[in-house]
Amino acid sequence: MPTPLISRDRYFQILDQMPQPWHENYLAMYSSQFGGIITDPRLWTIPVDDHLVHRGDAAFDVFKCVNGRAYCLDDHLLKLKTTANKLGLRIPPDFEHIEKILRDTVRASGEKDVLVRVTISRGPGGFTSNPYESPLGLLIITVLRLNPQNPEKYKKGVKVITAPFLAKDPIIATMKTCSYIQNVLVKKAALDAGADYAVSFGRDGFMTESSTENIFIVSQAREMLAPEWNIILKGTTLRRLMALAEDLVKDGQLSAVRHQGITRAIVGNAAEALVCSTTTDALPITIWDENPVGNGQVGPVARELLRRLRAEYTDPTSTFLVDFYD
Repeated sequence: MPTPLISRDRYFQILDQMPQPWHENYLAMYSSQFGGIITDPRLWTIPVDDHLVHRGDAAFDVFKCVNGRAYCLDDHLLKLKTTANKLGLRIPPDFEHIEKILRDTVRASGEKDVLVRVTISRGPGGFTSNPYESPLGLLIITVLRLNPQNPEKYKKGVKVITAPFLAKDPIIATMKTCSYIQNVLVKKAALDAGADYAVSFGRDGFMTESSTENIFIVSQAREMLAPEWNIILKGTTLRRLMALAEDLVKDGQLSAVRHQGITRAIVGNAAEALVCSTTTDALPITIWDENPVGNGQVGPVARELLRRLRAEYTDPTSTFLVDFYD
């Protein structure tokens, strides 16, 4: 039997018939290719010759809205634009009106607790690795339902392993690109080992980050220690937590907040360790490579930082929020 040719009518008929249950969390998408917002997830398409698809040649960032208010929006957009400029991507003209487009797309989703992913791609054209063959960039915004983490993880902590291979080169690690195969393999290693997260170390022996999360520790001397920015992604959540931790120094709950090279030995002697990201907030690590972190229980710094972070993005008067429904 010959392989059938699919007509335009048949193409859309197949789309209508395909069950895709994961679409229940897909709410709205803006595409500069079409110049508007699409709410039917079956029509969320990107050209197959776009460099995002065949090379991972794109930049992205993700922020959340809680009760219709975007948290740390300016920081996320600056990080996105900085990565795009480092990659030499053509930033689409639509980006000049990005806040209005974001507001309209979130409202079109019909929900207020959402996760928003903003992507700038090199654009379509050529199928080669030549970055100059794409005539214009592509802006994609997707709005997904924000599903909270299991509350039990904040009470009992999560399990982490050391990733079985070295971290990315720092030049790549410090940019938020869509070239994420190593991140995928880090997550796969964790899940295959029955853990929640895996954490990479570099050739210098210093801890870097997890697949999509920053990691930091609290030492026995009550210091909050995070990796140097020149080997990890400058995560917005980690930056906010370090700022909030400065208040814990003033309160006497911590002795210092700083960046430094963190070895496996330092991790092994930590009083607390945490995972942080836009979706995880501040999530305590209680088991690392089958060994307890500290006393194996969720520590006081983890509890207090989580409380303060959540207060910051749920307080409607917070200066870190932009109301998309005002």
